[in-house]
Amino acid sequence: MAFDARVLAAVRAAFPGTGAAAAVPLGAPVHDGQVHPEPLIGIPLAMMNRHGLVAGATGTGKTKTLQLIAEALSAAGVPVFVADIKGDVAGLAAPGVLGAKIEGRARETGVSWRPTGFPIELLSLSGKLGAQLRATVSSFGPLALGKVMGLNDTQAGVLSLVFKYCDDRRLPLLDFKDLRAVLTHLTDAGAEAQREYGGISKASVGVLLREMVQLEQQGAGALFGEPEFEVADLMEPAPAGGDASASSSCPTSRTGRRCFRRS
Repeated sequence: MAFDARVLAAVRAAFPGTGAAAAVPLGAPVHDGQVHPEPLIGIPLAMMNRHGLVAGATGTGKTKTLQLIAEALSAAGVPVFVADIKGDVAGLAAPGVLGAKIEGRARETGVSWRPTGFPIELLSLSGKLGAQLRATVSSFGPLALGKVMGLNDTQAGVLSLVFKYCDDRRLPLLDFKDLRAVLTHLTDAGAEAQREYGGISKASVGVLLREMVQLEQQGAGALFGEPEFEVADLMEPAPAGGDASASSSCPTSRTGRRCFRRS
């Protein structure tokens, strides 16, 4: 049975640029269980800086769709950063294995598929399974750090006060050691500073210090410090072929999952 001509015309009108070099191909149209053997569904490269959502039940291909987009962008020379919490996308580095099922799927969708590996750089919050990803406490900021610590409004206000105090005096907060020193100073010997910025409850400071100890026990000491992560490093093309490196971030500790979930 021939594919519905009206549906096919509607698909071509909705995705006019698919098939060109300036588009990311996603797949072929399906109607009444029938697949048209031509990859007409795609996204123009110029629209890939917008927000998107890939939704579906378990096993419907959400991760594969994300992998397909990352591969197409890398092939087009566009750097890709993937927050790969479970390590599902790290396989981009190795070429796939051609099999009967893949050949059938490629034939069904009209895709000329060949196994290809893509250049990736693994980044890790703990440094155990990739290049060490680090950030200073100052650049992390009080809002994100407060969420990671699970602070209430009062405690978050104290943390913001500490950052304000350091910003006004150009005091860099590189790691938890610096943050702990400023908290101790403002609590014990910073009466004048407290009059300027407001009082600091010792109970709130105690909560901050305990949360910092807990995060350090979970490996946060490896995350905060220098040298700091530079976004420009993600824009470096691969040395061979001109394809952009697809970077995958793989948290390997409880701290990593906590940071990604709350920040």
